[in-house]
Amino acid sequence: MIITSKPSKEETASFNESIINEKVSSTRIIVILGALLFIVYTIMDKFGLPDETLETIYLARGSLLLVLAYIYFLTYKPIFIKYYIPILMIGYFACGTTISVGVYVSQMGDYSYDLYFAALIILVATSFSWSYLPIKSSVFISAFFILTYICMRVFAHKDIEGVRLLTLMSHVFYLVSSAVIAATAQYIRDNLIYKNIRLQNSLIQEAEEQTKEAEKQEILANLDTLTGIPNRRYITECLQKALEEAEHTNTLLVLIFMDLNGFKAINDTYGHDSGDRVLEVTAKRLRHTIREGDYLARIGGDEFLIGFKTNRFSAKFIDSLCAKLKKNILAPIVFNHSKLQVGVSIGCASYPGDGKTIEELIKASDQHMYLDKQESRRSKIM
Repeated sequence: MIITSKPSKEETASFNESIINEKVSSTRIIVILGALLFIVYTIMDKFGLPDETLETIYLARGSLLLVLAYIYFLTYKPIFIKYYIPILMIGYFACGTTISVGVYVSQMGDYSYDLYFAALIILVATSFSWSYLPIKSSVFISAFFILTYICMRVFAHKDIEGVRLLTLMSHVFYLVSSAVIAATAQYIRDNLIYKNIRLQNSLIQEAEEQTKEAEKQEILANLDTLTGIPNRRYITECLQKALEEAEHTNTLLVLIFMDLNGFKAINDTYGHDSGDRVLEVTAKRLRHTIREGDYLARIGGDEFLIGFKTNRFSAKFIDSLCAKLKKNILAPIVFNHSKLQVGVSIGCASYPGDGKTIEELIKASDQHMYLDKQESRRSKIM
């Protein structure tokens, strides 16, 4: 899969984040294999190069092994990831320099003469596909040491004619081919990683959207769409939990059932918009009247329910709260230049005195509310 657009900053950050462990492990493998390879080369050079050149080779190899050992040590430090590119560039240049020294000191006919050509191919290939350097850095490393190899073969060894020139040309062809193949492999590898990142991000985004939609649906299922307060279903669940807590803590659960008086007349006279306005304002007034942590819901057309826990039942407190509720609800509501006004009938019930279940408590408070409504009507008649 080929990337059709330039990776975004977020994708690049995700790419670098996803390959942190791979950067560390691949570098350790490269360092170990590189050290072993140059140790083997050192042994072979003892039999493949003249004694007078071995001192130069051993000095270069010893320095390189120290550099590789230090890079391996750095892979266990946080600084490694922060300075990954310069650290690896130093490592590759140290390897390339050591190879170039071998190319320089070896002569046509030496056993090791062509070994460094093979080492250079390995260097070119690993700089692309065995590490996570930017492709331009790998191109620079490869181009630099390929040109260095050509210069040494041309100017130091005079491989500019006959079979020797053809051999050099074939070597250059193999080196360039290795660089192209390795660069292509790196390009495909990185694009596959970007593809997986994009797929992962897409799945995460889809999951987040589904979660948000599920949360939204859950909220809609629990709230009254007009007033924004909980509905009967949700408050029943909440009150059930409160009742179970009251059973274990030996506390009281009080329910206040409310039904608006005069609501139907407003609906009939001013229309349903006026009724909706009354319900919205009433819900807000109730929310501001009760305490934080108390329960409030719209359980029917113009019916509301309040619930709260208390350590002891106080008739004086309940009477005071009901009077405050009636006063707040009775305040006029402005709608389309008209003042709308409703009253409220209230009924109270408490656990465990009036019932042992939420259904029993709601039924009891409803009955008490009905008695309060009848009393209000008799008062008006009288």
